[in-house]
Amino acid sequence: MADADITIFRATRKALVASARRQVETIFFEASTRTFEPGPEREAFLERWLGRYLAGPEDEILLALACPDTVAGYLVGALRNPAEQARFDDIGYFKGAFADLCRQYPAHLHINLAPAFRSLGIGARLIDAFADAARGAGAPGMHVVTGKGMRNVRFYQRCGLTEQGATVWNGRPVVFLARSL
Repeated sequence: MADADITIFRATRKALVASARRQVETIFFEASTRTFEPGPEREAFLERWLGRYLAGPEDEILLALACPDTVAGYLVGALRNPAEQARFDDIGYFKGAFADLCRQYPAHLHINLAPAFRSLGIGARLIDAFADAARGAGAPGMHVVTGKGMRNVRFYQRCGLTEQGATVWNGRPVVFLARSL
């Protein structure tokens, strides 16, 4: 499948119908470095790293559709500074080590693609669509936080994000990658 066969769809929470949401959740867990049995721990992990982005009224939900009913990937993002939102209070680096950087690059994103759709340019299209939305919302920059040395760091760098800071959180090194808009 070519990148040209993919449509980037801007969804709303209402438009994220049950089948698309299930596909997004499946992609989320396929991309996770952890595995879970069904149950409360799995649901809590899902809510912490994906669900919170589906809750904000001004959040951006972008779906990469391979056909009308197949989600190839997604990007969800907060267009406002996460350090200023209570729903991100449990992620200490936003108000701690990265507080100044969050003011400079307030739009925050989370992205994943299904394994069969990686390395086709789809992720870069999602990042660019989010950059356009964030710029349109008045954000001067956007960012992502990920594990230092993770393979996705190279992807973000190819998309124009550069390392602006690093810290240790929960015993693991993380990096703040950002791009001015």
